[in-house]
Amino acid sequence: TRVYFPGLPSMGTRQNAIYNNQCKAPGAMISFVVQGDEAGAFRFLNALKLVKLAVSLGSNESLAQHPFSMTHANVPDDEKLSTGVALGLVRLSVGIEHVEDLIDDLSEALNHV
Repeated sequence: TRVYFPGLPSMGTRQNAIYNNQCKAPGAMISFVVQGDEAGAFRFLNALKLVKLAVSLGSNESLAQHPFSMTHANVPDDEKLSTGVALGLVRLSVGIEHVEDLIDDLSEALNHV
């Protein structure tokens, strides 16, 4: 339902100004909100075959996480929601796999949402 990635017009004028002043190109981290809140996020994550579920997103392989229940688990729910950590939010660190394999894996997993 929403994609967070540096340089996209949907990130807003202020965020894009910061990006343009500090970055030469976007990185390999992307966040997005899937339909169905937490249940939709879990259906998506459980359907991934190539991308692995992980708490830490630093590797050469593609990794995904559910920040609401993982990295931000100890943050009060109202604070998570007010800062954009939605129930359906998924963070993806793109690795070095072949792009077509990643697209296929992500597309198939999104079909489960």
